[in-house]
Amino acid sequence: MSDKIYIKNFIIGTIVGMILVTLIVWLIPENMYFDGEYPSWRQQKDYTHSKGDKPQILFLGDSAFKAAVVPDLISEDAYNLSLGGAGSIEMYYSLKNYMENHPKPKMVFISISAMHFIYLDRYRDRTLYFHFLSPTEQITSQLNIFKFDNIPFMDKIFISLENLQYMIKFPVKYFQTIKKSELSRGPLNEEIYQKAASERGHMLFGHDPEWFNHYEPHNQLLVDFKLLKSTDFYMKKLLQLCIDNDIPVYVVQTPINKMSYETTLKHNYFPPYQQYLQQLSQEFNVDIETDLKIYDIHLFGDHLHLNEEGAAIFSRDLKSKYKI
Repeated sequence: MSDKIYIKNFIIGTIVGMILVTLIVWLIPENMYFDGEYPSWRQQKDYTHSKGDKPQILFLGDSAFKAAVVPDLISEDAYNLSLGGAGSIEMYYSLKNYMENHPKPKMVFISISAMHFIYLDRYRDRTLYFHFLSPTEQITSQLNIFKFDNIPFMDKIFISLENLQYMIKFPVKYFQTIKKSELSRGPLNEEIYQKAASERGHMLFGHDPEWFNHYEPHNQLLVDFKLLKSTDFYMKKLLQLCIDNDIPVYVVQTPINKMSYETTLKHNYFPPYQQYLQQLSQEFNVDIETDLKIYDIHLFGDHLHLNEEGAAIFSRDLKSKYKI
């Protein structure tokens, strides 16, 4: 066999092999290998894309809001669409998809922590990795990130190639996860999915009652607040979506504990974030809460998330303040 024929056959064989392996990845049910964050993302996506027939009160935000809002303590029409690690990008598409399948909400509450305006925290390893967005939404959101954020040209090329790998489930992105899982995570993921569904999206994150005895500052709190323009763009789209559909919308703050708050004081973290929220309130003429709530450390399950007792207090306070 000549060298040219050998090289040609090798290339063809490699391509065919990668296609076959990719097809195998597509055939494996995702809940058999993804980690414990996946079922809540999947459940939320399934809910927003399924048909509904009654107006609801929605809560959109990150993991702090997902842990803090207990729908059962607020209203039988309440539903928590928040997601761990999510920001304005994920919440805009969540509401948009929800409204394509449900009556418009009675009210919308939004709470996105300052850190999710500074970082695209889990956009790649959850939003894209879990296929939370449709291909069109993925491409559109990435193009907007390129448009608004300061990303070097060569980085854009590598990011685009990586995004394509997520989109087609290229084995290099999924093989190690599948191998590590031993395809044994299905029962646990199904349990988490059903629990999130039965609690209408509520989920606790911190489960350590003694977390404050070994507290370590979260590295995402050890920075100055520098707004990413892409997160600002999608936050404004989210607010505008509510306004265009005459939906009462409120931006609220989830509680923080004293230890985490003191961590932020080492940097210019909260003041510019609060100023940004004030500007949003003036621009859109909506009710935006800027005052910070400090809860006792014993009401938290870790340095960022309320425990069951803290969530009950916050949910009842929210219900009372906004007369739900």
